[in-house]
This record gives sequence, C-alpha cells and structure tokens, in this order.
Amino acid sequence: MTTMDVSALFILLMISSMLKTAYSCSLARSCQHIYEGSSTPVTGEYQLCTPTGKKFDVFCDFYDGHGYTFVSREGLGVLENLSQLYTDRSHVLVRHRQTDGIQKDVEIAPHSAFKYRYPISFQLSQAVGFSVPLNAEMKPYIYLGFLPESYARSRTTQGYQAAGVDLTFTNCDSNPNSYLAFFANPSNLPPNDYYKRCCMTHVVDTWIKKATLTPSSRHLPEKYLYYFEMHMGGCGGYVSTGSFPTVSGAAVGFRFDL
Repeated sequence: MTTMDVSALFILLMISSMLKTAYSCSLARSCQHIYEGSSTPVTGEYQLCTPTGKKFDVFCDFYDGHGYTFVSREGLGVLENLSQLYTDRSHVLVRHRQTDGIQKDVEIAPHSAFKYRYPISFQLSQAVGFSVPLNAEMKPYIYLGFLPESYARSRTTQGYQAAGVDLTFTNCDSNPNSYLAFFANPSNLPPNDYYKRCCMTHVVDTWIKKATLTPSSRHLPEKYLYYFEMHMGGCGGYVSTGSFPTVSGAAVGFRFDL
C-alpha cells in the first residue's frame, strides 16, 4: 500500500467516525418531535440531540396546538444555534421565579407597530445587527433583539409588547438598545452593576409586573433559570435580575406549533 493509499484510508476513517458521531444519537431533535411521537405527551424535562449528535436537557411545555421549549443553562453551551427550538418568532414565553419559589409567565412580543417589519431576532451568544448586552462576558447567552441598531439609533418612538400591552418610549439620545438577554454564566462572573445606577422605568419592569401565576405542574427546575437584563434606548430603561430583590432568575420559552 502506497503512502497516498494510507492517507486516503485515514481520511475515509475520519469521515466515517465523524458521520457516526453525528448520527449516533437516537433522541428527538425538538419538543415538537416528542409531542408528535407520543400518544400522551407530558409537560416536563427531556433530552434532545443537536444535528451533530450532542445531547442537551430541555423542558417541553405542551399546550393545545402549541408549546414552548426551555433549554437548560448547561444545554445552551452545547447548541450551535437556536433554530431547532422553535417554529414561531411572533413571541416568546418568559417565566421568572421569585425568591419565595413562585413562578410567573408573561408573553413578550414586538411592539404592534413593528411586529411585521421586525420579528424578534433569536441569537446565541451574539447580537449581530443589535446592541451587545452589558453582561456579554457571562456567555453563553440567549439574545432577543427587538429593533435593530439601524432603526433604534434614531430618536423615534420605540418599544416592545408584554402581556398584550405595547410599552412605548421615545428614544431621547439615539442609544440603540432594544433587547432582552439571558445569561448562563458558567464561570459565575459578577454581573455588571449598571442596574444600581440606572434605570428602572415602567417600560422595562412591566413584563415582571404583568406576569401571571405559573401552575406548579409547569414549574421549571433551577437549572433552566438565567440571569437576565433588558435594555431599551435611550430613555427606555435598563433592568437586570439584580434590579428585583424578589426575583431569582428567568427563562425564555421558544414557541413551536403543533
């Protein structure tokens, strides 16, 4: 066997090994697949596989005709992107936990004035076209972008929607922040302390205040809860987990249709 033959054989073995790894996982790829593959799907924890065969934990929250996928903090570090978690970008379900253990839900969506032009941008540990979050070093993180910098940099009416209510402000200084982000923070880095100086407003705290009680059967285990921050404007406000003494964390549920 020539040197060229040996090299070619080695390459074939490597490719074979990679393909075996990529397709060796027999688990479902999404909560939607779990629902469709079961006669009695139950809300709760499951394991999924990425397209390359890596396993990660999710909480599948099933409803009539749709559901939400919550990914664990550790699982977020396994994902290459977020695309297998959802089929619908019209809104997300955000679930926060209070320090007394109570959990509450709220739907968050684009402002009604922008919902067709700018659906929510779902990004993993990046903010392409949007403002980078202050706690970006606490990656991996889930980034929900509402208005891109190209628009948010203008001194215009901006905002988002929580619980069906448009939360509106006028950008006063062209600061182009328009996002909500959730940080896994595996290195336990201290959060940015900007929240101690600025800027609680009704625009950025209403999603906490408008949230409604989550049934105990849908409560998320601790590993699904993230440190969060929301930043709007230019005079829309800023909050993070540290802004709310009675809140211990939050998670984002990505919608899929059934």
